[in-house]
Amino acid sequence: MERIDKSLVYAMESAIIDWSHQIQEALKKESSEPLLQGSNPNPKVELEFWKNRCDDLECIYNQLTTRKVRNMMELLERVESSYIPAFKTMLMDVEAALTEAQDVHLHLTPLKRRLEDVERVEFSEVKPFLLPLLHVVCLIWVTSKHYNMPVRIVVLLQEICNLLIEQALVYLSPEDLLKGDMEESLGKVRMVLGILNMFKEAFEERREKLHMYYEPGQEVREWDVSSTMVFARLDTFLKRLEMVEDLLATSLDLMKLEKIEFSGIKGKTLGQQVLDMYEEFQEAYKVFSERTYDCLDLTNTDFEQDAFGFQQKVEDMDRRLGTIFIQAFDDASNLDHAFKLLDMFGSLLERPVVAADAAGKYSVLISMFSRALDHARLIYSRHIQAELKLGSPPVHKNMPPVAGALRWAQELRARIQVPFDHFRHIPHLCLDSAEGRRVVEKYEEMIQLLDRYQEKLYADWSQTVSEKSQYNLTQPLIRRDPETKLITVTFDPQLVSVLRELSYLSGSRLGAIPPTAAEIYSSKESYRQLAANLELMVNRYNKVLKTVLEVEYPLIQEQLWDINLKLKKAEETLNWKMEGVWDHISMVMDDVHDLEQRIQKAKNNVEEIQTIVGSWASPVFVRRDCKRESLLSLEDCQDRLERRYSLVRESGQRIHLLVKAVPGLGGERPQHPRQRAAQTCSRWELWGQHRHHRPSHRHC
Repeated sequence: MERIDKSLVYAMESAIIDWSHQIQEALKKESSEPLLQGSNPNPKVELEFWKNRCDDLECIYNQLTTRKVRNMMELLERVESSYIPAFKTMLMDVEAALTEAQDVHLHLTPLKRRLEDVERVEFSEVKPFLLPLLHVVCLIWVTSKHYNMPVRIVVLLQEICNLLIEQALVYLSPEDLLKGDMEESLGKVRMVLGILNMFKEAFEERREKLHMYYEPGQEVREWDVSSTMVFARLDTFLKRLEMVEDLLATSLDLMKLEKIEFSGIKGKTLGQQVLDMYEEFQEAYKVFSERTYDCLDLTNTDFEQDAFGFQQKVEDMDRRLGTIFIQAFDDASNLDHAFKLLDMFGSLLERPVVAADAAGKYSVLISMFSRALDHARLIYSRHIQAELKLGSPPVHKNMPPVAGALRWAQELRARIQVPFDHFRHIPHLCLDSAEGRRVVEKYEEMIQLLDRYQEKLYADWSQTVSEKSQYNLTQPLIRRDPETKLITVTFDPQLVSVLRELSYLSGSRLGAIPPTAAEIYSSKESYRQLAANLELMVNRYNKVLKTVLEVEYPLIQEQLWDINLKLKKAEETLNWKMEGVWDHISMVMDDVHDLEQRIQKAKNNVEEIQTIVGSWASPVFVRRDCKRESLLSLEDCQDRLERRYSLVRESGQRIHLLVKAVPGLGGERPQHPRQRAAQTCSRWELWGQHRHHRPSHRHC
């Protein structure tokens, strides 16, 4: 046998010993070491660990299987070295560890994308990505041969919790959490609490449904891990968040003290006490805005001490606030004031100490509501009696009967319904007591009474409205008085009342409007315009009949006769439902308007002529010194005569203009200008002489 140098063998055996120590050191490394050392790694550390372990073991394995190392092993086998088994065992350990690392790295790789999704979005938007993340964790547990061990899945879940805590801290900005807007900070804290608790619920749900990830017949391996172990740091973080939430919620409640104002005899005193409490709260909360610590740092105990001191001061304020509430409630004059007091305190009444003091007043509130129901029942009874006595229900001023009565019922209903709704929204008020049930029964009985009253009133109106409306719409448009010959519009007040009722009832939920009434209401605008124009025409026509003198009547007799012929249709055949009514009425309106305007113009001209002539009545000459015994002053007689002649000439020209401006009346139209002027002058002379005479309506 070939002689082998012992020093060479010794050197190779020493190398195997060194390799064994180094490799064993590498094989002993675990991904849980950062957690055990007290740091808070995220899942990326886990992925990076297994990637590096896979690369390192692959490098070691490649080195142990090189040609040079194989030659060394052959040489040691020839000398029957005792280190050969140790080397083979080491090589097998490396090979097994490499296989494990490759398997884990392969299955953890899909998790990287889900983790990037969580890191990419703002924490408030992370909720949709948590279930897919846990889904991948479940798949890793089921499909990986080497990662489906409780200790490793616990490490991964703890690192995911660390990631969520990191993201939450970035979102919350702990250094400004207690210094910024309280309402905004509280909203963020509650958002984070909701997301983190949802993650815990999703974990439990996935654990219960883990069997669904296995194929039929495949052995199911459950997550036999303690939730307390998985969420150890997360639970601690949640407790700190809840402490911050309680502090912010308490502060927001106490901020309301600034706006609380009391009425009544004790109002000023109680208001000052509440204002003093508000200033105490401001002083107590100032410690958090002046501190520079991180209130979400789990290793910081200063915040917990400050929060404990603040809570003690708040408990003292709550006791004083409960006493103030009792005094203010006792000072409330009626149910409305009591509910205003409850609304003003709002969430302050949900604080345990204040709620305990206020609990005794809820029975008093129920008794006040019971008395309000009794009073409402008395009002209802009086209303029914008044309706029986008067024959129709008393209603609000300027409202139609049915709509007014329905409005009254709605207002009485609101009078008891609004307080009852307040009762239903008071969280600490229980209506399940014997007194509470009696009040509820009394309220429901009153509501039923009002419902039946409204339904009966509406049903009675619905049965008669169609008949009344149809009858009134078939009446002629106008009616003439046989004695005075004056005309009136026949748009019946009952029809007006129906339209008014419909305008109020069309938006109510009491029942369907009768089809006939609904059709009338849909045409209300056309009826309104037609009635308004007819009223205008009737007023002008009646004005002509009332103001024309007997001597003036022959001038308008022919045109008035034509108008009366056209009006005869409106008096006998035309009604409100007929089509084409407006075309006929518009022509008559134009004729009446034209006649009325021309008559008025003529009268105005005559009055002006009379005024002009009246100005000539003053004497031309006057006596000296305005004394009766004095002689006439003739010194300036020529000037006076000239001025009077000038006045008469100018007045005459004005009179001629007014005479020419008089609109033509009557049927005749003279052809020759001189004849027309003479005829017009004679007419106006006759008119001026008899202008105070009134006509006899027999001519009409």
